[in-house]
Amino acid sequence: MRLPLVVSLLLLAVQTLGGCNRPSYETPVRAYQTFLRSVQRGDEKTAYATLSQPTQDALKAKAQAASAASSGAVKADPMAFFLSNIPPPADVAEVTLASENGDVAQVSVVFSGVTKQVQMVRETSGWKIDLTQSLQQP
Repeated sequence: MRLPLVVSLLLLAVQTLGGCNRPSYETPVRAYQTFLRSVQRGDEKTAYATLSQPTQDALKAKAQAASAASSGAVKADPMAFFLSNIPPPADVAEVTLASENGDVAQVSVVFSGVTKQVQMVRETSGWKIDLTQSLQQP
């Protein structure tokens, strides 16, 4: 499963975060930072809320499949399923907006000399992290 790789891309900016404790979804960068700050504080509910609805739906399906495959030994909780796969954050030098086209944006995260892109989508409640393509890969 590629979930740990996907999740590690999301956590790259944890060390660059600071300040405000309330969630912000007004820009792609701020929404991404809200996710990382929430993970850092252990605020699973806010961290999960920063994910797009299609991403949450895909995680729900994966959590249910994992629960069924384990005969119920693994709880079918998509939030716990997702957040339990988060590795420690990497060194982060920068988080910036790489591109924005309508309701889709890319956030660039620079860590340990490597730049990764994270897709963001605008929903009614604001910008959210979209992992649907990554979650569809085997």
